[in-house]
Amino acid sequence: MYCYIGNRQASVRLFHRCLAVVTMLMACVISVEADLSDPTLSCYYSFDETGDTVKDGSIHGNDGKIEGNVKREDGVIGKAIVLEPQTWVDMNGPEFENVPVEGITIAVWVNHNDSPDPQSIFGAVGTDHGNGLYHVEIRPDGFRWFHRDGAEKEVFNINPGPVIKGGKWVHFTGTYDSKSGDVKTYVDGEETHAAKGDGELSDNWGLQAEIGHHKNSRWVDGLMDEFYMFARALSEDEIQEVMEGEFLSVEPAEKLTTTWASLKAR
Repeated sequence: MYCYIGNRQASVRLFHRCLAVVTMLMACVISVEADLSDPTLSCYYSFDETGDTVKDGSIHGNDGKIEGNVKREDGVIGKAIVLEPQTWVDMNGPEFENVPVEGITIAVWVNHNDSPDPQSIFGAVGTDHGNGLYHVEIRPDGFRWFHRDGAEKEVFNINPGPVIKGGKWVHFTGTYDSKSGDVKTYVDGEETHAAKGDGELSDNWGLQAEIGHHKNSRWVDGLMDEFYMFARALSEDEIQEVMEGEFLSVEPAEKLTTTWASLKAR
């Protein structure tokens, strides 16, 4: 009888341990799904695919298309896109879903070849006027993080911002929150510049939105990886998560598999 009770107690303890582990694993899965399904994530380009389609990992389906030479090399996470004059990513501005209005974050890894000319990470042009809405540019004297709205009013402008050195991977992030007016830039997850802006963002991308050039100039020359756009300003902690790949399902899934394998081994 004593042995039976002992075995029963051991079984109960084992059951509760397994239940706790299953609950933990379910929580991990939920958190993974919640990351890339964040409704404020307007687009996420890993650049890992082959071919000229750039798949969007967000829920909005904002796939891009590579115009020009289709080439990829090893990046920070998986593959990176090779950009050069006459090679760029068409983001289909007129049909882009979840265009940022109340705030924006653009985060990206870049490894550029030094150029005396500006290199346009992202740009958009609407039908209200012919000027660019965004100037998100690597420049020799420092990054330009800028937006003008449909009425040609300057909403935010950091220029010059941080210097992004060529020949190595650097993570850049720019944020803006229309409610507070806070506009900031970050390099490798650390805040570098801050200013005040005013007003909401233009959602008229009726002519074009693109990565890699502005009006057939300001071409990016180098590599780009892990491009994120959010329709809100991320916090510094969130920026760290994006930079380190913790918004992706890949890394947590690998950790999940490892945890499950360890559990079975026990």
